Amino acid sequence: MSSHYRIVLLSLSFFSLSTLTHASPYPQWGSRHRQGPAVAVTNTGSNAVVPPTNDGSGGENTITTVTQGGGSNPTAVPNTGNPPTADNPSTDTGNGRRGLAYDSSSPSLDVFANSDVTWVHNWNSAPGDAPSSFTFVPTLWSDQSPHSDNWAQNAAGHQYLMSFNEPDIVGQANMEVGAAVAAFQKLMIPLRSSTVKIGAPSVSSGSGNNEAGIPMGTGWLRQFLESCNDPNTCVVDFVCGHWYGCPGGTCSVQNDVDSFNGYVTDLVFTAQGRDVWIPEFQRYGDMAGQKQFLEAVLPTLDSNNAVKRYAYFMVADGILTTNGQVNDLGAAFAG
Repeated sequence: MSSHYRIVLLSLSFFSLSTLTHASPYPQWGSRHRQGPAVAVTNTGSNAVVPPTNDGSGGENTITTVTQGGGSNPTAVPNTGNPPTADNPSTDTGNGRRGLAYDSSSPSLDVFANSDVTWVHNWNSAPGDAPSSFTFVPTLWSDQSPHSDNWAQNAAGHQYLMSFNEPDIVGQANMEVGAAVAAFQKLMIPLRSSTVKIGAPSVSSGSGNNEAGIPMGTGWLRQFLESCNDPNTCVVDFVCGHWYGCPGGTCSVQNDVDSFNGYVTDLVFTAQGRDVWIPEFQRYGDMAGQKQFLEAVLPTLDSNNAVKRYAYFMVADGILTTNGQVNDLGAAFAG
């Protein structure tokens, strides 16, 4: 699988007790959202049938400038997903929430054994060499080949399924809301059952419209949920969002903490009672600043009953590992 790098500049503003504005991009390699394998793959490993034990649940280089926080007020969307159950707790603190984002270039995930990490994802539908001790969550990166070729086969046996990767960004899945809803109904809905939950497309933390005129961030997600809201034909069990901090860590840690918390609040509000996943987030800058950021936001995530799963970007030397071993930042995240 090849790496895809892009640069996207996002100007983020968010709503809390006061309004804050700061630039939050997806610069350089730090946002290399994986587009999946160069050829279709079939999951024949044991991961596909291993249920979760503790469940808490890049494209071409592009430069885009958007503003977070705009748009009309969200329309209330009833929760048509599955209610909390023993395998999907709503009151636990961090149990089963922490996951790992990885790809074929990542060091072995075995180094995170005996940590608080319980699940993993790799922007693809097959787990590769991920240890079966972690729950693998397949992703349908887009509705295009090769991603959709063996999707149903690879998704079989998994309890949670994620859909299109950042359809609101031109260099990623790049899908208008109507097209995404149609593809979701065709490729995701048939797999949903009383034991299989499906996630809405993972949106970025941008807002306004991208250069193609497509809404971004929770604006895109809001429209998707409004269109996919029929208990008989289109149901979403959980929503997904991605967030990145200031380019190069140029903002203060506190600024990024406030921005991230504001985005999570916006995502939870947009979800309207559905579970929330954050399968990709990262503060840029040095390790000390990233560790300080994690130490500030992890307790908030773990105490938020709406947030069921989250994963820091990503398992790679220079981020969560050094020379293939868990470093201080990785230990701060994994517990």
